[in-house]
Amino acid sequence: MALTETTIRRLPAPTKPVLISDPATIGLYLRCYPTGRKTWLYRTRKGGEGWKTQNLGVWPSVGMAQARAKAAALGTTVLPESVTFGQLLDEWYQHRIEPNYKQTKNARVYVTKGKTWLGHQKLSQITTAQLVQRLQTYAKKYPVAANRCLSSWKLALDFAVEVGYLTANPLARTTTRAAGGTEKTRARVLTDDELRWVLRLDHHYGPLLRALLIAGLRISEAQAATTDHLDGDTWLVEENKSSRPHWVAVVPMLKKQFGDFDGKLFDGRSPTAVQSWLKRNGPGFTPHDLRRTFATRLAGLGVAPHVVEKCLNHQMQGVMATYNRHDYEAERRAAAKAWAHELKRINGKDRTPT
Repeated sequence: MALTETTIRRLPAPTKPVLISDPATIGLYLRCYPTGRKTWLYRTRKGGEGWKTQNLGVWPSVGMAQARAKAAALGTTVLPESVTFGQLLDEWYQHRIEPNYKQTKNARVYVTKGKTWLGHQKLSQITTAQLVQRLQTYAKKYPVAANRCLSSWKLALDFAVEVGYLTANPLARTTTRAAGGTEKTRARVLTDDELRWVLRLDHHYGPLLRALLIAGLRISEAQAATTDHLDGDTWLVEENKSSRPHWVAVVPMLKKQFGDFDGKLFDGRSPTAVQSWLKRNGPGFTPHDLRRTFATRLAGLGVAPHVVEKCLNHQMQGVMATYNRHDYEAERRAAAKAWAHELKRINGKDRTPT
């Protein structure tokens, strides 16, 4: 039967509920009840086993043309109740992570974990207990990674609520106390002896570690640098975590650390390899501790806090974030010179590094 507003109006009330398909629109049905009530339904097998149904509204409040338009739109999507946890994680990654972050490796790890453990689970049926149990198991071996995984899954499930796959986030009230591990906040600042160890290190990682100490950069930022990023006495840092433009003053001490490894300024080994080597051979610090030492020692030299923040390429806070767009170039260059002078003073001491 071809459905029109006229034929629908003339349909007699059935003795029991019946479905009448609309030949003009795939998946669109009119359900007629003995009471005379008529509702529009969209039905599909797409996205999983069995029929999936979505109510499109009551006729005549929702007319023929409007029902067809709704059904046609749904025909290009998967109904929310058909979406799996794995499909959600992929969609969240594609829409929220890949377009907005340069460093996506860690997020990809937690997407893969979720797909491996609960990927085929229907999103509409997944429970807080299931998610927490998986995270607790993960935390037994890798507590810090479990905390990051919890944060990633929370964001993905928030995305599910935003796009209409869920009405509530099952991890909304879950904290690391229930599904994660205890993290110790690092406050490691290198001593003078340890600074001398870095400054005198005769190893192919030496230039890289010294550059991190002198410039206050993250290891990934330094390792991404090429000779094209050097402009006189300025190092343009394009690959950075915050995606904000950044630069570093190139003082002579820093310039001495640069090499040319097929256009790269430093040895191309991965940050993980450097960290592993430090763990085996160093006095107990990580590459990121050099950045913390840089910031702490600058403050100790009397450099103003907002200048230190600029040297680290941190986001200014409060009113300064909105109104203060000054780059503090002169102050940052002065801080770089003062820090290099201090490192020379420390390195010049006669005490043997430990």
